[in-house]
Amino acid sequence: MSHYFKAAVLTKINAPLEIIELRLPKLESGQVLVQNRFSGICRSQLMEVTGQRGKDIWLPHLLGHESYGTVREIGPGVTKVSKGQKVVLSWIKGFGINSINPKFISKEGKLINSGPSTTFSEYSVVSENRVFDSPTDYPEELLPQFGCAWLTGAGMVLSNFNLQNIADKLAVLVIGFGGVGTGAALVLKTFPNVEITILEKSQHRQELAKKLGFSRVYSDLVQYREFNEGEQFDYCMESSGSVLCIQEGFQSLRDQGTIVFASHPKNGELISIDPYELIKGKTIKGTWGGGLSPDSALIKIKDRLKGANIDFNSLIGPKFTLESINGGLTHLESAGANKPIIDFGDLD
Repeated sequence: MSHYFKAAVLTKINAPLEIIELRLPKLESGQVLVQNRFSGICRSQLMEVTGQRGKDIWLPHLLGHESYGTVREIGPGVTKVSKGQKVVLSWIKGFGINSINPKFISKEGKLINSGPSTTFSEYSVVSENRVFDSPTDYPEELLPQFGCAWLTGAGMVLSNFNLQNIADKLAVLVIGFGGVGTGAALVLKTFPNVEITILEKSQHRQELAKKLGFSRVYSDLVQYREFNEGEQFDYCMESSGSVLCIQEGFQSLRDQGTIVFASHPKNGELISIDPYELIKGKTIKGTWGGGLSPDSALIKIKDRLKGANIDFNSLIGPKFTLESINGGLTHLESAGANKPIIDFGDLD
């Protein structure tokens, strides 16, 4: 194994990521070295690159928070995974040691910061509690989504209500059909007593939703109400990243209805709601990564999705090499169908 690896580094806000060679450090207690095969590209990283998360005090630093790969080394104290094991990496804490954040040195001797789990790199040094045994029987290209998009989307559904104990049909609105919204909708699809409506502005994503078997697909609430005047929802799962969509989702609820949002709007933007709607019994909730422990949630989600009639190959997004990662960010910004992924190839 080479002592150096390539990584995409954010060195300046609103500038292309730079490909920099970094030295592999000695593993500290609770750290795991993973060779990445595929990494997802999430809207969260796009917001970091464009400065929408607020002031960035960690520049230059690594990015990415969901991937699939192989464990190459384990540090002192690690018992959760072993060398050679196929794993999913996530930013969400699970069981295991919460290690210190690694710091990397470039070939030129420059310090590059990192978090407990970063994945825009050929190799990742991650905390044991961010590493999980990989699901099987899925296309490898989709496995990174178990580390964030599907873990969050499916988790926000499963952690907020038990559909199996509800006899009457539920009307559920899903706003946003990106990675998280797709995960939420696919899990909802596995329950027979749910009527799912999807709002998505992107024509490409609308077509994907219809291809996956969702018939009630609209661009926004205005178009929806043209065909369904007066209808309201029991639940809303919102992941568009828009404050306006959170507000509209809340307004679309019946009394006693609940909206759960996983959006990360621009730093400083605030939600405005009518307090009287809360008095009538509506509930608004945010979710941090779906609200479930990843160690157990991954098993529940993979089993539930495998029981559904889903063409998983149709969910594979466009592939980008590490060197062309900025093209992947552009694809994400254009709201193209399916999550873009980094294909690291076989590094052995």
